[in-house]
Amino acid sequence: MFNNFNLTNKEISKIINDYDPLIRKKSTKDNKFDEDISQEIKLLIFKKLSKNRNRKV
Repeated sequence: MFNNFNLTNKEISKIINDYDPLIRKKSTKDNKFDEDISQEIKLLIFKKLSKNRNRKV
């Protein structure tokens, strides 16, 4: 879906915010929202989308 892995932090943030309802839905344990699961999903999304970024040394 996102082939451009050279996204800025702002762009990644927008993607995470756009998908927040789905993330919240999938962040349940025993039919209760679990903040830790939500944070882990968001962190993994951020890492994946920023993985191949050009780094300035």
